[in-house]
Amino acid sequence: MVKRLTAGWLLAAVLVGGSAPVMAHEPPAPRPAASPLTAAPYLGVVKPAPDFALNDTDGRVVRLSELRGRVVLVSFVYTRCTTACPLLTARLALLHRRAQTLAPAARPVLLSITVDPAHDSAAELARYAARFDATGPTWRFLREEPTRLAPVLSAWDEWTRLAGNGEVDHPARIFLVDRAGRIREIYSLAFFDERQAWLDIRALLRD
Repeated sequence: MVKRLTAGWLLAAVLVGGSAPVMAHEPPAPRPAASPLTAAPYLGVVKPAPDFALNDTDGRVVRLSELRGRVVLVSFVYTRCTTACPLLTARLALLHRRAQTLAPAARPVLLSITVDPAHDSAAELARYAARFDATGPTWRFLREEPTRLAPVLSAWDEWTRLAGNGEVDHPARIFLVDRAGRIREIYSLAFFDERQAWLDIRALLRD
């Protein structure tokens, strides 16, 4: 199983008329003690990041296009999840904490979008964010009413379906967006390593 879906791999899949495999909503695998990291990653352009305008937990509109000039990590979660989402959010929290060592203008912005808006009210998302100390302007949890969120999920190829155990199944991916608004990496949630994401972010800041 791949650790992340690289831009080159995705381009090759498109050229042969195929598509990249969608990772199911599965818990991240335990991180190996000596996980191989790439200090000088190749981060080709995958495609422009689809724009969106969603509300954060304070009711303020967040537009992706207004974050030009900042590196952005876009993830999809939901608060009732008991498996993958809390583990992913905990790893993002480690990354967010480490990013505070950068100058304010260089800090990446984390956007976590719910895939369960019918349940995840602004208050529910705020409580979820507080569990992971996800505070400050560089980590926002976003939602919209289901009919308005649906086009955003579709644009990001983020389908949802109710699993047999009552959980919501959805593609398990995290998108790295550069300062020009282009997707430069798509991580598989099952093997997401915040240490590699940190190296990738630093590479984009050097571009």
